[in-house]
Amino acid sequence: MNPMNLVGIDISDARFEAKRRCGEVMAQRQFDNTARGHGQALRWIMAGAEAARVCLEATGIYQLQLALALAKAGGIEVMVLNPRASRRFAEAQLIRAKTDKVDADGLLEYLQRMPFRPWTPPADEILELQSLAHRLAQLGKEKRREQARLHAARRAGAHTRIAQRDLRAHLRYLECRAKAIEGEAIALMKRHETLAEDLRLVDTAPGFAALSAMKVLAELKVLPQHLQAPQWVAQAGLDPQPKESGNKKGPRQISKQGNSRIAAALFYPAMSARQHDPNVKAFYESLIARGKEPMQAIVAVMRKLLHAIWGMLHHRQTWDGNKFYRLNPVKST
Repeated sequence: MNPMNLVGIDISDARFEAKRRCGEVMAQRQFDNTARGHGQALRWIMAGAEAARVCLEATGIYQLQLALALAKAGGIEVMVLNPRASRRFAEAQLIRAKTDKVDADGLLEYLQRMPFRPWTPPADEILELQSLAHRLAQLGKEKRREQARLHAARRAGAHTRIAQRDLRAHLRYLECRAKAIEGEAIALMKRHETLAEDLRLVDTAPGFAALSAMKVLAELKVLPQHLQAPQWVAQAGLDPQPKESGNKKGPRQISKQGNSRIAAALFYPAMSARQHDPNVKAFYESLIARGKEPMQAIVAVMRKLLHAIWGMLHHRQTWDGNKFYRLNPVKST
């Protein structure tokens, strides 16, 4: 019996493609992305081996349930890979095709060549917190849609009065549900000591309140614990990408290749902090003075806030504005 199988999995909404190396024998198969398909895949992954290592990309809800099933199965180690890392690896291998089978083959190749970093499943309360935060975001999106419809109905004239009444009633319902979900999320965090302390620490940062702290923590707490602050930035898609060719240098732009919910949870706190916190305001103004556009400076504030939150959580310390950006001392006359 082969001591270990190696498997690369490319996953999507309805199904996933898996490529397995068992000794010198290669095999490839497609499975439905359902509980039944997961069970079939587990048996196939372990066929002819005592253990297995599996590599798949982080694709949010599509990948999570399969990754949890794999992690709970005996003898299987899982590596959840940032899609950007797998794409860069494929580019380095001069792979230009983009199909499920090619992607599964690339993930298997990555597993064979690169250092293995095992994935630790988040605790149940963190998964529940993330689901509540996502539901809150869905309600917010639906609320904005209904507000736009109400605005259009008002512009259309008096014949839409019944539709307007129904839209207002639905908006009140959505607001009620959002308040209820928000309360459930905050209560969940306060029931668990570590989450409660995380909430307290992030709440000390300027621009954050309980709700905004909950939203950012719901996304950060599912990340692997070994990640450093720059890797958090990359996971949020806020990492600046240099553009250089010979003597030509273009302006840097953020990659936007990551969890957009992290960036979304940082935007309004960053906007508030640059107005009300002296250290954040001074940092923002220093960037403007150096020729940065306002939105570029806000993104830099978001990135620096994320670094600060990493430090606060890992060192269990409250906000210190001088660590974010030291103000110039006032000279005595």
